[in-house]
Amino acid sequence: MMNTAVAKRYGQALLQIGQEKNCIDQYQEQLKVVVDTIDNNAELKEILISQTVSSDKKKDIVKQLFGSQADKNIMNLLYVVIDKSREEYLAAIYDTFCALADEVRNIAFADVVSAYPLTEEQETALSAQLSNMSGKTVKLNVSVDESLLAGLKVTFGDKVYDGTVGARLAGMKNKLHEVQF
Repeated sequence: MMNTAVAKRYGQALLQIGQEKNCIDQYQEQLKVVVDTIDNNAELKEILISQTVSSDKKKDIVKQLFGSQADKNIMNLLYVVIDKSREEYLAAIYDTFCALADEVRNIAFADVVSAYPLTEEQETALSAQLSNMSGKTVKLNVSVDESLLAGLKVTFGDKVYDGTVGARLAGMKNKLHEVQF
């Protein structure tokens, strides 16, 4: 819970600044570089989350690594995160910022599980249909689960559309149980 609250607070603050400066995309790209660099370097990650390394030393390291390529507001975010000992939340802050930025951009995501790989045309048609339903640009996260046999299952927001053979068979089974002789 603390992770979510901290990430939301920092993510919202950065998004607000990004909106004011019209730099949301730039901030997202730069924050991704920071998070990926930290995630891919165990030694750097250990230094940043260490309680024995001073905040000033951490800020110097961050400045050396990102100071020349990151916007001053990204650097300020990193400095505040370090000052408040919230370094371990950087990835969550990035994820929250991305989700909030997608809301501002009117982008939504749908998870699609299909029995077989979808063609590009099928993905485009499904995305367009979901976009028409929601009024948002919908991007699909498609995966294949051969155990479904046929059909697909779409999770979009808080709704699940289950068009799999298994779901249809379960529906028929329930109807058969309802029939009384």
